[in-house]
Amino acid sequence: MGFKTKILVIDDDKILGKTLKIVLSMHGYDVCYANNGSSGIQKAYEFKPDLILCDVKMGSINGYRVYNFLKDSSILDTIPFIFISACNEPKDFRIGMDLGADDYITKPFANEELIRIIERRLAKYNKLKETSKQEFNSLFNLTPNGIVIFDEHHVYNANSTLTQSLAMVKDDLKSCSVEDLLDPASYKKIKDRIVRCTNGLLDSFSENVFLVPKVGEKFEVSLYVTVYEKNGGASILAGFIILDSKTNEESSVSISDVIKVFKTENVFMTETVREKLINLFKKNHDNFDRFESGIFSKREYQVLCLSMEGLSIKMIADKLSISNRTVENHREKLMKKTNSNNMIGVITFALKNNLLSF
Repeated sequence: MGFKTKILVIDDDKILGKTLKIVLSMHGYDVCYANNGSSGIQKAYEFKPDLILCDVKMGSINGYRVYNFLKDSSILDTIPFIFISACNEPKDFRIGMDLGADDYITKPFANEELIRIIERRLAKYNKLKETSKQEFNSLFNLTPNGIVIFDEHHVYNANSTLTQSLAMVKDDLKSCSVEDLLDPASYKKIKDRIVRCTNGLLDSFSENVFLVPKVGEKFEVSLYVTVYEKNGGASILAGFIILDSKTNEESSVSISDVIKVFKTENVFMTETVREKLINLFKKNHDNFDRFESGIFSKREYQVLCLSMEGLSIKMIADKLSISNRTVENHREKLMKKTNSNNMIGVITFALKNNLLSF
């Protein structure tokens, strides 16, 4: 039996909130209801929804504050967020959409309309998750570092770099746990953090550990663990193993940045472009003064470089001391100039036409 899609409803109108819970439950969703902004934030962390419906006007912590708080979370920053409000003024709509919400529904609304919007947003979200998984699988075999997918009891997969380092084959992993890959002292150091990550109490951690190969002496590596996938209240973890400690900081950051970009853009990329991107991510993009393109303006070039680092619109705006809207305008101009549908298309165009300095 598959897990139900989870929706969190946040609305201080208890009658509407309970009605929405009934309607959504009848359509097969697992629904959690919170009757104020503070409770909604707490429920978001506990319930880990696949979509959030949130009223705008609610006491001291209104919908905008709930949105801003949750969007700063690495756990909740990709799920669809839909505002619901009795206000139908254009300015209210603009505020919600400028923040980055996925949709804005005005009360009163028909149940059919709500379900249609939810299904559309969830379809896009699920497609993005599937694309991210495909891109991760591609990266899986491109990186020179080890990657292992696991939870507190089982190892589900590992790339060839890691299995070769451990003198193992894929079949060796079928009855293996991460404990079997480490020496006892190393596992003892990280056991509690693995359990906490699996149960959603910790997002990530890093530690120097000793791997124990099937043949040969144990050797020290740097391990970076992060949540890979959530399902049914539990998490599957991804472990990035930096086999060369001298490149620990550079490699772990570059891998994280690449995955972040894959998760924010729903697009297929060729292996050639992937390899170029991975190499490019290993470099710092502080060389804005080395601007050489005759197609992009200098500011557009800066926005492009920072977008390649996986930075959000807000982070780019803060770094360049400009507004979120200005960043969005520059991104739109970049896409228009390169005839692209998203920023990965812009990056691909820039790489193919040698418009980047590296």
